[in-house]
Amino acid sequence: MLRSLLTPLRNIRELTRETAHARGVDTEYIHEAQVRPMSPCTGQMRDAVEQLKAAELVADRITILRRIYELMNENRHLLGVFCQLDGFLAFVHILSTISSTSAGLSSSCHVQDILECMQLAFMVASKALDGHEDNIDFFEEFVGYDVLSDACGVSLVHPATSEKMLGCLLSLSFHNFGLVDMFSTLVLCQDLADLDVRFLEYTPSFGTIHLPHVFRVAWDFMARSLATSGPMRLVIYKILEHLTQSSHYNLAVLDEANVLPPLFSHFASSSMGISDSDSPSPERRLLSKILKRLFEIGASTQDVRKLLQCAVKENGALDGEMIELLRTGMKCHWPPHISLQGSSTITKWMGDAKVLPAAGFTLSMWAWFEGMPLETHSLLAISFWVVPTVQLSITANGTLALSTKVRQEGAILSKSKIPIAKWTHIAIVHYPSRSSNPTIRIFIDGHLTDSLDWPYPAPEVTGGGRLILGDEAPRRALSWCLASCYLLSTPLDDNLIKFMHGLGPQYRGNFQDYNLARFCTYEVSTSLNMHLLGSASGRDTSSLKRAIQEGTLVSENFIMLKVVPEDTKVSPWLEPCSSSGLQSNIHASCRGNVCVVSRQPFDVTLWKIGGVRLALCLVHQAQTQHELSRTISILCDSLRNSWQNSEEMEKIAGYDALANILRSKGALINMTSFETLFEFLGLSFRSPDTSTVTNNIAYRAIALDLELWSSTSLTIQQAHLEHFSFLLRASRHRRFNAKACLSKLGIVRRLVFALQSTWYPAETVSHLVNAIVVVMQGRFPANEVIKPVMSYISAHIVTEPSNPPSPRSSLFLSVDQHERVKQLLDAVISLLRIPSMYARVSESVPLTRVVLLWVTEDLSPSVACQVLSVIGIGLIFSSSFGKKFELLSGWGLLRKRLPPVWNEELHRAAVELLLQPAAGASPSKNASQSIRCPQILPVILVALRCGLLVCCDEHHRGPSRSVTELILDDLIDLYKTEPSFSQLFKSQGTTEVLIDCLSILPAGSENVKISAQLTQLALLVASGNRVSHHQKQQIVDLTKPERKAPGPSPHSLSSTLAVMREETLRKAIICLDQWRNIIIASEKERYQKMVVDLRERRRRLGSISAGILKAGSERDVWPHLVPERTWRLDETEGPYRMRIKLEPVVEAPLETRSQQSPTIAGDPEISSTVQSEPTADSAADDYGSQALAEDVAEDKHRRVRHELEPGDVIEAVNTVARVSGVDSWPGLLIFGKSHLYILEGLIEDESGEVINAADAPKDMFFVSGSTSWIRSSQPALRWKLAHIVGFSNRTFLFRDIALEVLFKDSRTLLVVFLSASQRRDASQRLQTIILHHASQERQSAFSLILRDMSIALPGGKALNPHTPHEKALATAQQQWQNRTISNYAYISILNQLSGRTPNDATQYPIFPWVLQDYTSETLDLSSPDSFRDLTKPMGALTEARREVAESRYHNLESISEKPFHYGTHFSSSMIVCHYLIRLAPFTSMFKTLQGGDWDLPDRLFSDIARTYRSASQDVRGDVRELIPEFFSCPEFLENSSRLDFGVSHSTGEQIDDVKLPPWAKGDPLLFVTLHRHALESHYVSENLPAWIDLIWGCKQRDVESLNVFHPLSYEGAIDLDKISDPVEREATIGIIHNFGQTPRKLFNSPHPSRNLSGTLSLPVKVKRGVCEDTLALAKDAHPLKVGFDGPVAHITIDSSGKVYPTSQGELPHPSRNDDGVRWDHSRNSGILQAFSRGTIVQTIESVHPSCATFADPDTLVTGSTDSIVRIWHVSYGHSSMGSSFKHNVIHRKRRESVLSLAYLLRGHSGPVLCVQASRTWSVAISGSSDGSAVLWDLNRGTYVRSIWHADGNIPSENTSIRLVAINESTGYIATCSACFLWLHTITARPIAKLDLLSTCHPTSQVSSIAFHEREYSQLGILAVGDGQGSVTLYTWNADGTPEGTKAQWEFVKVRCLSAELDSSAAVTALKFSGETLWVGNASGNVFRWAIPD
Repeated sequence: MLRSLLTPLRNIRELTRETAHARGVDTEYIHEAQVRPMSPCTGQMRDAVEQLKAAELVADRITILRRIYELMNENRHLLGVFCQLDGFLAFVHILSTISSTSAGLSSSCHVQDILECMQLAFMVASKALDGHEDNIDFFEEFVGYDVLSDACGVSLVHPATSEKMLGCLLSLSFHNFGLVDMFSTLVLCQDLADLDVRFLEYTPSFGTIHLPHVFRVAWDFMARSLATSGPMRLVIYKILEHLTQSSHYNLAVLDEANVLPPLFSHFASSSMGISDSDSPSPERRLLSKILKRLFEIGASTQDVRKLLQCAVKENGALDGEMIELLRTGMKCHWPPHISLQGSSTITKWMGDAKVLPAAGFTLSMWAWFEGMPLETHSLLAISFWVVPTVQLSITANGTLALSTKVRQEGAILSKSKIPIAKWTHIAIVHYPSRSSNPTIRIFIDGHLTDSLDWPYPAPEVTGGGRLILGDEAPRRALSWCLASCYLLSTPLDDNLIKFMHGLGPQYRGNFQDYNLARFCTYEVSTSLNMHLLGSASGRDTSSLKRAIQEGTLVSENFIMLKVVPEDTKVSPWLEPCSSSGLQSNIHASCRGNVCVVSRQPFDVTLWKIGGVRLALCLVHQAQTQHELSRTISILCDSLRNSWQNSEEMEKIAGYDALANILRSKGALINMTSFETLFEFLGLSFRSPDTSTVTNNIAYRAIALDLELWSSTSLTIQQAHLEHFSFLLRASRHRRFNAKACLSKLGIVRRLVFALQSTWYPAETVSHLVNAIVVVMQGRFPANEVIKPVMSYISAHIVTEPSNPPSPRSSLFLSVDQHERVKQLLDAVISLLRIPSMYARVSESVPLTRVVLLWVTEDLSPSVACQVLSVIGIGLIFSSSFGKKFELLSGWGLLRKRLPPVWNEELHRAAVELLLQPAAGASPSKNASQSIRCPQILPVILVALRCGLLVCCDEHHRGPSRSVTELILDDLIDLYKTEPSFSQLFKSQGTTEVLIDCLSILPAGSENVKISAQLTQLALLVASGNRVSHHQKQQIVDLTKPERKAPGPSPHSLSSTLAVMREETLRKAIICLDQWRNIIIASEKERYQKMVVDLRERRRRLGSISAGILKAGSERDVWPHLVPERTWRLDETEGPYRMRIKLEPVVEAPLETRSQQSPTIAGDPEISSTVQSEPTADSAADDYGSQALAEDVAEDKHRRVRHELEPGDVIEAVNTVARVSGVDSWPGLLIFGKSHLYILEGLIEDESGEVINAADAPKDMFFVSGSTSWIRSSQPALRWKLAHIVGFSNRTFLFRDIALEVLFKDSRTLLVVFLSASQRRDASQRLQTIILHHASQERQSAFSLILRDMSIALPGGKALNPHTPHEKALATAQQQWQNRTISNYAYISILNQLSGRTPNDATQYPIFPWVLQDYTSETLDLSSPDSFRDLTKPMGALTEARREVAESRYHNLESISEKPFHYGTHFSSSMIVCHYLIRLAPFTSMFKTLQGGDWDLPDRLFSDIARTYRSASQDVRGDVRELIPEFFSCPEFLENSSRLDFGVSHSTGEQIDDVKLPPWAKGDPLLFVTLHRHALESHYVSENLPAWIDLIWGCKQRDVESLNVFHPLSYEGAIDLDKISDPVEREATIGIIHNFGQTPRKLFNSPHPSRNLSGTLSLPVKVKRGVCEDTLALAKDAHPLKVGFDGPVAHITIDSSGKVYPTSQGELPHPSRNDDGVRWDHSRNSGILQAFSRGTIVQTIESVHPSCATFADPDTLVTGSTDSIVRIWHVSYGHSSMGSSFKHNVIHRKRRESVLSLAYLLRGHSGPVLCVQASRTWSVAISGSSDGSAVLWDLNRGTYVRSIWHADGNIPSENTSIRLVAINESTGYIATCSACFLWLHTITARPIAKLDLLSTCHPTSQVSSIAFHEREYSQLGILAVGDGQGSVTLYTWNADGTPEGTKAQWEFVKVRCLSAELDSSAAVTALKFSGETLWVGNASGNVFRWAIPD
């Protein structure tokens, strides 16, 4: 048997050798023994191997194996001989025969022999493979590890041999047989503790895993043992624990062996029933430890998805263990990399390059080192021959060494030190020559570390060049990793190296992205910004700026070599020697212990699965402090190094949502959470001097949300407020922080607002004040940080109120507020003591005047002390302060305001101000002092006078008796101790105050001391020579007992001078009061607007959070957290305004905006505050009233600006009501410069201010039917102005003030204005917009009609025959007559032209009843008896009804009333809602019309036949017609929401789905299909003109035709504007809803008939069609010429009919075939490129496209291998490329397309394989390898539904959906996998399924599909191409349904278009163009199938 197996093996080897020679590969390494002469040792080895092959007995094998092992030990050359002699095959043969022998083991001796033979066989194999690369390559290529696994299979499961076999496999993988008995020994351990001890004996035998594939074989068995054997499982855990910690290379091998999935599955399954409170077992802790290490290196998408699923339990609680695993994995950011261990190399050949680039080169690499080598280890070498041209090495101490061919001795780069366990960027730039700078520059992490001035290596004529990474010298021990390596043929300057470093180790692109800066993390972006701002010294940073702005770093042609994990194959057969091979530039070959780690880091995987929304949901689900800190860590780590997550976080306003989530969890935020968040923002708590703001958006949203942080604990509040000190004081980047990060954020105003509110408790106010002071000291403009504080203080310095205010009173009177202001003022005073700060404050505000503002009439003593402190500071730092103060009557004001509130504290402050301590003197009482401020002495004396008055009369205000005594004591002491003090009494005014005090000496025993003190002071003053003689005499006279006055004299101070001073002071006080009032009013207004803005922000954040947290579907990671989805009719319209799509909604109660905005703690009642500022006179202006009272910016639209697109500006705003059905919602219609917006719930008041609709006066809502209630969480709707297709002036409730706008995205907008003039202005704007953006692209007939209507005159007026409206009508009529459009389309156009719209239920489109047969089992459309009489109105179809109608008409006419035939109408809002009651939103509308409840069950729409009888026969019935849904939408007939409509009283049946006619076979889809057939039938086509005459034509009011309706139903009968009574107005609106509205008359003469000659289903000029004459299709003799080789992937046809086939990976633009996009279909490079006329105009990296389609010229949809679908907007403008391209663009007539990402859609769990899109239906459909197709909404960018092919019984490879197609006419969707072809409706309703496995040959797999497109076709056609070149045409119907069963749809083969015998290439592309089918195949041919004339 063995010899029979050797022959094919030798044949394979010979074939391989021949192939290698043909490729030019040196095959000597394959078997060098064959070319050497045979030695004696060789002969012995040959004999031994041959004997081994023939041996059958175990004992003989043992002997031979020992001999072979000894020979190998003696001569290493024999290792190759062993391989050549097929020794490995003999080895596999022994293992397989041992397995068969072991099945019947009979004795222990026999077992031991088998085990010994097994071990010897593995030892021989290990010896042959250990370090012998050729043998390893041979074994992998020609034997294979699968064969090894099969050979060991039986032994691994046999109890007697399994442990030994497992030990042998493990020993072989390590090449160490000390492990061979490990399993049999360790499984005997009793517990884990015993195992830990015994395991230490084997740890020395573990080393590097040299054979990863062998370890994989062992692991496959170990994985199966996890769930069975407990002891074995523990041994496996210990092995894995050791390996995960031994070396990174071993960890990488474990990852490659796919160790993680089974381990985690076991961990997850064993967690069932374990609560978080339970302590995990030692085994579980060990497994958790292993998983953490494995997760650190990354994980697959499936693993992370499962981990996320396990992290949230069914009840919404978080699983602590899973969260910890998730956090651990998220913290590590290992990029995909290559791990190298020991003597290992990676070689990449340079192709045609034979010398180094003449212009110089740049070498760049990202490396990670686990440790330093024992000796110098080569990292990379560029070699063109044996000697490396350039070599970079790392030494034992971690420094780099460089050598070149011209400097072979090399140089140690002592400054280039490499860190351990850190990704490091190393770059070498070598210039050919430089005159002023060294030629070689070495960079570490973007910083220049060393430079060398060496000559450039001279070129040499040698073989091809190659780049060698690693060291192949033997016995190397370095363990290191490589993320990427680039060799560029140009030297990059220093700035570009810094930018390249900033891209990080995860970047593996080609530096071609148009926005490379987006790959930089927040930290890197901040670092680059610092570098740019710090380059003012003259460094040239133009290259860095250009790279940031324009993207492309270098031309792609400059990339000579690129080594990344994706292009590295561990295979020897890819080594190139021929430059012509494509592989030479793609793959790198590896030798030695090289392991490629392809796992993505957790942050990237999270982004693929669900993005940051998942992390935000985890934060939202956290319920404890521990959970919150862990989930915040997960979120921050997912953003820190992931540009994708960061980009998405900004796009979805995730930081705002996070702030909103945290606001509700303030009590859970602990210090860990706080530090995690702020370290993410850029703060460093370990090194505060490095703190900066790295993420401005997040910082603004989170750090500056003071309301959030005020809800946390006191410790967190204080830590948060202290972070300002980190940034603006402690950090060495404080200048950058202030200038670049924190400027224009209004931090001071935010802090002052927080101080003004009552968010923070009293314990934190001091920290809040300190934060304000810190910011004031920051390097901000003084006006931004000083004025707000001084203004706030000046507005709030008032006397404390005696009684506590109410909670809703103004903050300006709050007790707590007063205390806070005083604290802030104290802090400001402390700040003013710093000279530099005093200068800044003085420059910003007039400090002398501001101080006087604080001296109010009700001044408090504490504030007075603060005023004196500021005056003292001013006198010290400003020589002019005192003079300015005097000129402002400051001292007079102090004399007036201070004495009444004088107390001891104020007195001490006054004395301190009076005196100036001598320099160096101690502050003792007797210290020598000088007079600093003599002006304060009169104030003190006036205070003394007030004190004396209080002593006389307690009702006076002033100092107390004790304070008066203190004043006198201090004055006496000063006079005695301070000589200069007496000089102050030279002033007569001062002495006069003292004399006045003497005149009011108080009497009484309690005042004796005061009298004595005053007398003593007076005599001291009089005894000196400082006072005049007259005053001295007055003092002497008053101090005599007999001269004392009995009391105060009221006029003792009166004099002419005093009167003048009083007058000046009075004027000054008036000016100050006016200025103060202005400041107070300004502060109030500012505060009120901040409150309003805060409320609006809360509402907006709530909406954002809800949108993020509630988003999801049944395919979400946590479907149990997603609210249940309900469905409603989508307002998006298909062809001819057909509405058949359903959109998912999450129901929520209606709320008002005010209800959504909770009040702010302590905020004032806005409506009760003063809104206008007091008028200031010129005197106030003299005081500098504008110094503090800045005008608050008047922005009446500030509440809506955040809804605008970036860069857009508001040009016009209108208050409107948006009409939808029977509802109308008030809102704003905003015309921007680039977009049109509609915002519900907001309106403009009379002043133009934007307010909540709920807050508006009721009389503003004279838009009839509108309501102030808004729908919850309604986002602003927006459209680009260029996407406006047209508009129509409309009437609403017979008022000509409405407007309907139609957009390219198939959506419409109906709004009602407040007046006709506003509507007219809007119409003119829209008309201008449409003319400006007029598109020349091909449009449908209906689109052209809508565009023409946009400039039609308002409805209801007489139109001349030449108006566009008439032209549109004539065009539609002609198209209908010629059968270019269908009956359905024509009726839709007539509805549109007559003012009917699906947006208004009162004017809903009208369609006719066309059938009267609702009882037959089969519908016969050839019989006229099946149809309704279209020549008569519904009310006149029977004789009885005609009699009733005529009678009613004549009776009314006889009493002089306006006569009519019918009291009801054929169309009204009630009729519409009656029909659509089962379909939201009409369900709620019906209830609204019914007063909030259902109608009686028997009156509901439940039976089509009964409804027809009521409308056509019952004399007491109605005369209603139908609506479009009867011909298009089957869902309205089903009660899919399971609504309870009650039980019918007549039948006793539950009202549920609508009862269908028997011919519908219980299937709503079949009913709608047959009903549409009836509408398009010959009978209806012939009689439709008569019905049109009744509805829109000459018989609209025809008495003879019995077609006169209630007068109120006709236009002009009601004028709501003339009804002033609100009650009457509402009643009239109700009449309109019930009576309906007759459409506008369109025709005055009988409608012409249709051309019915020829085939009715085809246009008149088309004789034959695909559906009608399928058998006539014939293939052209010759194919269409194409300009490429390979399969045809797409076929496009332009407006002229020219066909453009394209190859795979390229997609032309739909309107310009020389433009388009392309991607690398074969290599999956991740690049998407836009091209124009063959020139690449834009490159986008990291997209990984696999398929693409254009939905329209402005929308591109791509599917990717990362399972994501992307929607791109295609704009037109100059691409942001290099200057050379821009110069080229200038001379182009057209502008290049630029792609910008609009939506990123997740839903698939596997690569996206195909995608199609339809702008007609605004949907995209994508197919994936996960077995599903997903339906996406193009307009909203959301998931809709899934279509599944996957089945548990079918292999997954057969369920991958590779083909999808959308029918533009019907919206039908075809999806195809290897097993099924499915057909669904646009709502994913299944129609038919074709089992391809049973109907198709296995070789003829379906390879392409396409629908036949026609506006209407009774026979749908789907073309299906297969792998054999045939095309099969299928249709679908329910004709084969068995009688009595529900309709069963099926595919029916119409015809097979067989391929030619000589052309059986697979059909790869199909395209119908009219009645022609174009077929492209894999050979690059395109054939046409057409019907001959």
